[in-house]
Amino acid sequence: MTIAGHVVVFGPLMYRSAAVLAQSLYPSLEEASTVMGASWVRTLFKVTLPLMLPGILAGAFLVFIQSLDNVSISLFLADPQTTVLPLRMFALIEEGLDVRVAAMSGILIGLVLIGLILGRKALART
Repeated sequence: MTIAGHVVVFGPLMYRSAAVLAQSLYPSLEEASTVMGASWVRTLFKVTLPLMLPGILAGAFLVFIQSLDNVSISLFLADPQTTVLPLRMFALIEEGLDVRVAAMSGILIGLVLIGLILGRKALART
């Protein structure tokens, strides 16, 4: 249930980042692939998806960060047996000032920075 809620809420964010890149693709590249004898499946996997990979990865990164940070979706959709990080942090804040929340926030910020740096380096190679 929680996964379906995250897909419904954050799916448009993923779609938008991939759609922007898809609009900038040259149709002549796909046409050249089919003229050279490639099937549409081979064209998809060898031409279209590699060109769209930066948009797909950027959207996945945005969705991951938003999903990790969004308390309201987790609060309304998580079952009682599940404890996810946003709900745990929210519970710690409700109990009082706790340094564990600051530590978790620092780790999350560090993970985001590492992800951004690795993504930038990976995209700089292409």
